[in-house]
Amino acid sequence: MHVTSVPAPSSDWLAERLFDQRIVTLTGRLESEATNRAAASLALLDASGDGAVQVWLRSVDADVDAAAALLDTLDLMSVPLHVHCQGVVASVAVALLSPAERRTAAPHATFHLREPRTTCAGPASDIATATEHHSRQLRRLQGRIADSCGRPVDTVIDDMRAHRILSADEARDYGLIDTLTGARAAEEE
Repeated sequence: MHVTSVPAPSSDWLAERLFDQRIVTLTGRLESEATNRAAASLALLDASGDGAVQVWLRSVDADVDAAAALLDTLDLMSVPLHVHCQGVVASVAVALLSPAERRTAAPHATFHLREPRTTCAGPASDIATATEHHSRQLRRLQGRIADSCGRPVDTVIDDMRAHRILSADEARDYGLIDTLTGARAAEEE
């Protein structure tokens, strides 16, 4: 019996192939390492050509600092930016749609508008400082979401406090995305 050994691809082979296509995927809870890697990838793609960059948000959640850092990176990009959503886009990760020229979602995507979870420990003065920082960052991100949707910021704040969940169709009506992609979107046209 003859056995052929095929070397296993590196752990980042898929990310490398997507990067070659100018696609960056963000998934899961965005912690500092994932946020830094995404920001570096986006900056490199921006510097390496004039073609559009696609950001795929797949079941992604973020805290205020991660979302703000990525939003700053996206705001600095000089190439066209397209953001596509799949799964659940939760909390302030929704703000990552704001700077995109084209915002799309799969038909089964959902958008969970809610205030982000945060933790803090330490002396009362540290907790007070962290709370103030968190509140300021959250209001800035809510303002970006409101601006990109054409809604009053108070509406976005109220919807996040109420943990409002939007289907892809509802997100389009709300102004979070421009269009739906996939089979259902084709049937509607």
